[in-house]
Amino acid sequence: MPEVRQLLAGVARAIITPPIGIRLLGYTVQEGCSQSVERELTATVLVLSDGVTSAVLVGLDLLWVPLPISDRIRTAIGRAIGIPGENVLLNGSHTHLGPMFPGWQDEESPQRELQSRYAEHLEDLLVGAATAAWRTKCPARLASGRGAAPLGVNRREKMPDGQVIIGENPDGPIDRTVDVIRIDDLAGQPIAVVMSAACHTVVLGPKTLSYSPDFIGPARDLIEPAIGAPSLFLQGAAGNINPACGIGSGGPEQFDDLHRLGMMLGGETLKVWAQLRTHNRRGPRRIVRSVAAISTWDYEPTEAETIQHFSVTRRRLSPSLAPLPDLAAAEADLEQKRVALAQALAGDSLGAKNVARRMYAWSAQRHQLVNAGHKVVAREIELWAMRINGLGIAAVSAEPLAELGLEIKRRSPLPHTMYLGYSNGCIGYIPPPEAFSEGGMEVIESHYNYLLASQLTSDWAPLVIDTTLEMLSGL
Repeated sequence: MPEVRQLLAGVARAIITPPIGIRLLGYTVQEGCSQSVERELTATVLVLSDGVTSAVLVGLDLLWVPLPISDRIRTAIGRAIGIPGENVLLNGSHTHLGPMFPGWQDEESPQRELQSRYAEHLEDLLVGAATAAWRTKCPARLASGRGAAPLGVNRREKMPDGQVIIGENPDGPIDRTVDVIRIDDLAGQPIAVVMSAACHTVVLGPKTLSYSPDFIGPARDLIEPAIGAPSLFLQGAAGNINPACGIGSGGPEQFDDLHRLGMMLGGETLKVWAQLRTHNRRGPRRIVRSVAAISTWDYEPTEAETIQHFSVTRRRLSPSLAPLPDLAAAEADLEQKRVALAQALAGDSLGAKNVARRMYAWSAQRHQLVNAGHKVVAREIELWAMRINGLGIAAVSAEPLAELGLEIKRRSPLPHTMYLGYSNGCIGYIPPPEAFSEGGMEVIESHYNYLLASQLTSDWAPLVIDTTLEMLSGL
């Protein structure tokens, strides 16, 4: 029999809003840098431990934290509190109105220095918040549940000519689940609540030049005064899921949509949270006689919750991308991208210049690999999993499409499994095998923006799914 232990939990929050003026990351066509703050960006840190194994969950109002910055921060957090850095999960809410990180694209001064200083400051902030959460941990109980909310719509719309665009596909696969974890002290007082859903945080579109957590902000504003404790959002398998209202076009109505989606997420989280009991339960029924016989129940304390299973694991895989073209094709493409860049730079559209620069950078990188004799290249990806009794959390350093999350939840050996993307880095979209015959941005165009030398192959999703399930089964 495994040793029985007590759960400990602590939570802390840091404001991670950067200085105004850093370029925003999320919309390549965006014309301008940050000019204001719609809501503060935050990092909420939840520490969970059984006294032997510990994990740190960090929910961030960022697109994601790229490698190698993510590895550096995880190592620093682990060093500060005395746990393995691989037991730290950094999950980005995937807001498209957070700061750009150094290395995403070539930058001139002072933008380059702004981004670098912010990345260094972010590490200090997260280490500080994790240390504070560690110091405040206390005996706790945990319960989890699941609701649903109509936050999103599958965005892979097939046009009459067969082209797949970013639109609306109401019949496409989607996970409308809202997963909730309630963490209370032994008296039933809230320590924190975790909420997870799968939907792109793009209600505020590319014309917005403000830092914003998108609809996660209004959700927190509803939840936290109601329960008196911090809420932690973890983004799910949202690769092909956009908000049901669409990407904001820049008008005032997008802020109304922001509020509405936030209320949906926050309201459903509160509904599930309120149904979860950690410190007491309904006892045996009694019959009380008045004018009529009345059935009644008293509440009795819950038996001390013990942790029989608490473990964390991660694996790093290096699957191959699709084969690279020959040198002649790579050179022809590079020349085409060079001409397109020159044309864009001669125009007035900053968005067109951004796109042309990105495409040229991708083509130049691929040409360099082909010229060096590479036929096939691989890309590293991290899979992460945690188990606390019957609850599992699995994550991937990518943008998984909804089909991956649905399949992992369906086949998981644990009673309740949450599946996350945008965690500990992000290498790009992972489509299911059937998407490759359809094409579309998640299959084709996305590897340009992520600077992948070529597309993923249809082998990636089955590898990720099977390995994740193997990890969950082994915990």
